[in-house]
Amino acid sequence: LGHTSIPDIASRFIWSFHMPLFFLASGWMTNWRKCSGFGEYLTKKAKGILLPFMVYSAIVLLIFECLIGGGILKHWLTHGWEAYALWFIPVLFLASVIGWLVNMCPNKYWRYGMMCVMLVIGCLLSYYHCNLAWTLSSVPFATFLVLLGSELRQQQKWIEEPRWWLMIGSFVMALYISHFWRLDMCFNNILPIVPLTLGAVAGTLMMFTLSSYIVRYTKLLSRVFQAVGRETYVVVAFSQIIIMLLNQYFTLNAALKYGILVIVLVLLVNLKNTINRALKFKLL
Repeated sequence: LGHTSIPDIASRFIWSFHMPLFFLASGWMTNWRKCSGFGEYLTKKAKGILLPFMVYSAIVLLIFECLIGGGILKHWLTHGWEAYALWFIPVLFLASVIGWLVNMCPNKYWRYGMMCVMLVIGCLLSYYHCNLAWTLSSVPFATFLVLLGSELRQQQKWIEEPRWWLMIGSFVMALYISHFWRLDMCFNNILPIVPLTLGAVAGTLMMFTLSSYIVRYTKLLSRVFQAVGRETYVVVAFSQIIIMLLNQYFTLNAALKYGILVIVLVLLVNLKNTINRALKFKLL
């Protein structure tokens, strides 16, 4: 929704937390001590994040090559995905790896100190407009969010208990902040850091609380969202390119266009599952 032509007030609201939510949730959900060592953790993340990233990138690059022409691969190798939706996958991988290294320290004050260091580095890169290749300038702030998500998990029972006042209060705060400032993690536009971070956390808490209500009171809708959530990688990799193709070759109203998008994504998910079953290995 944040990438569609919805009214600006709604778009800014979604942007205030939609990317931080990925990183905060990642830190929240990661069991840092499940792996016995750094090598095992690195291998697990490489298989789960980087391998599908390379496969999906190759497919999307091939489509772009057919649409736009030569030079796409060279540009991708030197610049990365830039504003295309897959940009955040390498950032998530690096933020998770750094997060593991930080979380292996039992001293919580050292962890807090490293969170502050990551935040300061992210702010400096943003202030001086240092846009590194492969959106690497977003890694420090993303690492901060992953670590923050891990710390928030300590309050899991308190947050997961549905509280209407927390959901409404978080919604109002994120909406208010988004009215004045726009967060864009892709280009590391994270300043002013205090209100934008508060907006990101508020929006995330709103979604966590809303999710708790959905799980508790609407089982069918909960199962639907969980099924969609398990296919986030496919949605991220192909939604943008599908819309681009539809816009280029057809003139469709929004309802029909996004209806076709959903159908194509469902077909791609089934194709992905068939390939994984045939290989007896989770390639995609």
